Amino acid sequence: MTKKTHNNNAVARRTFITTCSALTLAVMAVAPFAAQAQEAALTGKKVRLVVPFSPGGGVDGLARALAEGLSRQAGVSVIVDNKPGAGGNIAASYVAKTQNDTLNLLVTSVNHYANKVLFRSPGYEPYKDFTPIGYLSTFPYAFVVPGDSRFNTMAEVIAEARAKPGTVSWGFGGNGSLGHFLGVAMEQAENVKGNPIAYRGGPDLLTALGGKQVDMVVMTVQSSTPLVRQGRLKALAVAGAQRNKVLPNVPSINETIPNYPPLQGYVALMAPVDTPEPVLAAVHRELNKLLVSDDYKKRLDQDGSTAILFPTVAATKAFFDKDGPQWEALTAKTGLKVE
Repeated sequence: MTKKTHNNNAVARRTFITTCSALTLAVMAVAPFAAQAQEAALTGKKVRLVVPFSPGGGVDGLARALAEGLSRQAGVSVIVDNKPGAGGNIAASYVAKTQNDTLNLLVTSVNHYANKVLFRSPGYEPYKDFTPIGYLSTFPYAFVVPGDSRFNTMAEVIAEARAKPGTVSWGFGGNGSLGHFLGVAMEQAENVKGNPIAYRGGPDLLTALGGKQVDMVVMTVQSSTPLVRQGRLKALAVAGAQRNKVLPNVPSINETIPNYPPLQGYVALMAPVDTPEPVLAAVHRELNKLLVSDDYKKRLDQDGSTAILFPTVAATKAFFDKDGPQWEALTAKTGLKVE
């Protein structure tokens, strides 16, 4: 794909999101009667937010913020259930197939769609088994090394990987995760080969760095920033074409690798496809209320993230129906397979 095509796709994607966000505010302003019906749809519901990653990571943190918000706003009982493993397949399959009195929802990321290509049998079908409800946050990532690492720039990492193929180790939070893609994209853009190592999530990545078990990790800005500011870690680059506002002195990966693809991670909320429409609409409404709240926006600002609002469940689905195939295509291009 050419750079011009990347830019055109990025512009179209931003235009689509901006239009949806503006329409969202209009819908929220003129829908009081629908709101009453939606509130009734959640009355007495028990909600389980299933997270495909370990406790303590970035996705888990957003899930817990969502749980607190839903409980406070809608008066429902909400628990967070972490089911890490198999690149997110265990959690997704559980939500897709479990039927009980609890409303089971999936808090997930780009692996939700990528796994269709990564795994021979992921145990679920992302489009047929799920209905997207909302986009909790963008999910910025950074390339991070120990504070006393021999590496001070991404150029140095790339140079050593080129000189000594297979020796520079880099960790990521699970096969098929965004961190996995970002590292592979770096190798492919520079035609180098490192030594990728899969971990279960953010806490394990930090442990591996602290114990000098790995040279570099690709992890969320949210999880790495506190230790970067303390000098215990060094952020060599942030993923994306622009620098991140919480790490303004850290270059973007495109400053070192101009042809690096425009990858944007996210955290999304999904429901089983057979969830009744009034329930979907009710959860969507409560989610949008949370996304515009001062506390939630402050949290995202601290992480260098951004929430995206969609006016309806249908608009949310339309976005992910377009975005999902892009991740499938990227996965196929990397050649990654997990058996």
